[in-house]
Amino acid sequence: MCFSVQADTDLKKVAKRFGAVVSKPAFSHFKSLQKKELKLGPTAVKKALGLTRAPSKSKFPYMEDDGRIYPGTFAPVIVYHEQQRKIVPMRYRVRPKDSLFEIPSKFNVFNARLDSLTERKTWKSVYLKNHCLFPFQRFYEWVEQNDQKKLVHFDPDNSKTMWAAGIYDLWKSSCGQFQFHSFALITDKPPLEVERASHDRCPTYIKESYIDSWLQPKKLTQHRAMDILTSKQKTRYNCSLAS
Repeated sequence: MCFSVQADTDLKKVAKRFGAVVSKPAFSHFKSLQKKELKLGPTAVKKALGLTRAPSKSKFPYMEDDGRIYPGTFAPVIVYHEQQRKIVPMRYRVRPKDSLFEIPSKFNVFNARLDSLTERKTWKSVYLKNHCLFPFQRFYEWVEQNDQKKLVHFDPDNSKTMWAAGIYDLWKSSCGQFQFHSFALITDKPPLEVERASHDRCPTYIKESYIDSWLQPKKLTQHRAMDILTSKQKTRYNCSLAS
């Protein structure tokens, strides 16, 4: 799984790189959620979001100043809407649309295994319906090395930016006060250099020429979608201990 990732904080730069536009309405809506959360207070937010306890910190955090993104953090992702690629904020951890309560943190709903897309309820309800692309620079994992857990980051050696296929859902609170999109990265078996670093998963770094096809799932057959996910962008990952 991807414990965390690091993205480019310059959205104009990302938009130019991917031929996308930053969706002002989507980011405006996200800011309104942050303001509403502050106005309502922890007890009301707990009830509205279906939490087990009143939150002690924001449930709508945006990526950190250095671009680090953790499960539960909102991050810029790319979707295809109104005949163009758009950058919108989504939470990096799926909240299924029909969930009355937040899924406990012990469950991994931020990484979707490639081999479970058509089997696991959370994924099959959005696979071939809601697809996105997540651009980022590197991903981090805790790995076991010499009987010790170490944080390692993985960087593609042929690009400053990589991207992974993702799936997403739209959740709305029953009280009507909150609604937001949330996504999961699709992961697959790793290349040899990642496996040698003691990690068994890797984001699906799809071929760039397949991005628009992936982002328009209504035009895809199940066979074609799997073809895209297994046709990886050629790269080799550099693996280093995180400071």
